[in-house]
Amino acid sequence: MTVSDWTDITRNMKIDYDLEAHPLRIKTDSVVGSDEQVYVLLYTADDSYIGFITLTLSNPPQYYIASCTYSTPSPVTPPAEQDKIWTITKTASAWKVECNGVEVLNFLFSESTRSICVTTWSQDVGKITFYSQDTASDGYLPQPGIHYYITSL
Repeated sequence: MTVSDWTDITRNMKIDYDLEAHPLRIKTDSVVGSDEQVYVLLYTADDSYIGFITLTLSNPPQYYIASCTYSTPSPVTPPAEQDKIWTITKTASAWKVECNGVEVLNFLFSESTRSICVTTWSQDVGKITFYSQDTASDGYLPQPGIHYYITSL
């Protein structure tokens, strides 16, 4: 990945992104304890809202997956480096989050205490939005081979 590969974050704009086909890679320069957060809204390809995922760099770091969890301490603390590359992968059954190549979360929908979790996240993500409350995301890698259009919320 080179510097020119990264796209600057524009908040509150929908971006075509097939999250099942391509992990979302986000760069940040936030440290644990800063309380900055990655906050991504997720939609189907036809603009139906699905939910969101947040990663908060509190001490300890927390994650929140809409319809599945409440704010929950991360099972693994991300690496200490200030510059981080987050890789967020969604499958039909789980969210997986890596930071600088270290897995910090592997959340199975079926393990949620909320029955709506599996139903909510069985939908395919076709668009993403970096929400206005996202204070950590500095850039992302666009999905390969897609011609993007961006629409406001």
